[in-house]
Amino acid sequence: MVTIISSGTLAEVSVSANRFDVQSELATGYPYQNLHSDALASLLAAALAPPQPKKGLITDLDNTLWAGIVGEVGAAGVSWDLDGRAQHHALYQQALASLAESGVLIAVATKNEDAVVEFALKRDDLLIDRSALFPVLAGWGPKSEAVTRILSVWNITADAVVFIDDSPLELAEVNALHPGIECKQFYPEDPAAVWRLIQDLRRLFGKKRVSAEDSIRHASIRANARFSCAEAPGGSSEVLLATIDPEILLEPRKGVADERALELINKTNQFNLNGERLTAGDWVAFLQSPDVFLITVSYRDRFGPLGNIAAIAGRRTEYNLEVCYWVLSCRAFSRRIEHASLSFLYEKFGIEQIRFKFRPTAKNGPWQQFYRQISGVDPSPACMIDQSTFISRCPQLYHRRVLE
Repeated sequence: MVTIISSGTLAEVSVSANRFDVQSELATGYPYQNLHSDALASLLAAALAPPQPKKGLITDLDNTLWAGIVGEVGAAGVSWDLDGRAQHHALYQQALASLAESGVLIAVATKNEDAVVEFALKRDDLLIDRSALFPVLAGWGPKSEAVTRILSVWNITADAVVFIDDSPLELAEVNALHPGIECKQFYPEDPAAVWRLIQDLRRLFGKKRVSAEDSIRHASIRANARFSCAEAPGGSSEVLLATIDPEILLEPRKGVADERALELINKTNQFNLNGERLTAGDWVAFLQSPDVFLITVSYRDRFGPLGNIAAIAGRRTEYNLEVCYWVLSCRAFSRRIEHASLSFLYEKFGIEQIRFKFRPTAKNGPWQQFYRQISGVDPSPACMIDQSTFISRCPQLYHRRVLE
């Protein structure tokens, strides 16, 4: 794969006036100013080791998504058009709509009355569809509390999210409670600054391609929210799991350099065996070994499909199975998919023990919690579980298992 840094890309981060340094050229033969050198080095570093794209964006409404304060001027009074000298708000709406179509989660946190907000979002000339915004939280509490609720609904961490507001005070308040979140100020009186913001969003969320999983992410997040809020008869989560008609698809993918599996390994944090990241070359080389296996997992239930949400890869030895990589999307928590996957490994390979290439990270607490639940002990490097121990501690599984 070849990555090209174009003159246009360079111009976004380094203006011409900050490039050539006559004195440095004459004295040392190095022609660039430090500012330009820093910008170019950052682009080269990002090309060699691209950062993971952000997953979600939380936006304000008043003087951000549109010009004006909807609570004062009403739904018909806010604008995003040339007549209102607010076309830069229209560009922002179009940018968010494009991000949503590529699988980015878009939510709203606004200090407003809920009914007023919903009425305004139903305007038929809005350039981002109301269905692309989830959740929409309107109220008068701190924005940081709304952000906390949105992160809970999405089940992702703050460092995967961008928060945009026109108020520096709101940005500081959110950043204080969620220091990992990337806060960006919207400047309603400065169209050029809005243009630069949109360029920043392209950089933060940009992907080389949009996968089938990206296209269903928004729907699956909604499905997950409905699952989380559902009340089974008697209030029992056990009854809920038994009545949602869960279906799990396990696909052995030996010899296939599955891009979705690599994507999951490189971006999943919470249910991640060891946090290791791989280049595409490393992944292909790993899969070419004759003793290596790869299994991908897809899931759906009556709330909707979650898509391809897990990958398990490792090595088969004579007597044991070593799992080197195991990740599960946070969208799929609480459905016992990890239990069903582990049960499948014992059956497929006919082994009595599974060893795990575990390493603790700052974020993989959910995997550690799962291991404690099925083993009764804390995980450690090269920890293992006997099939008999797993069977004795595994909860009831209700999945209809489909094999490919």
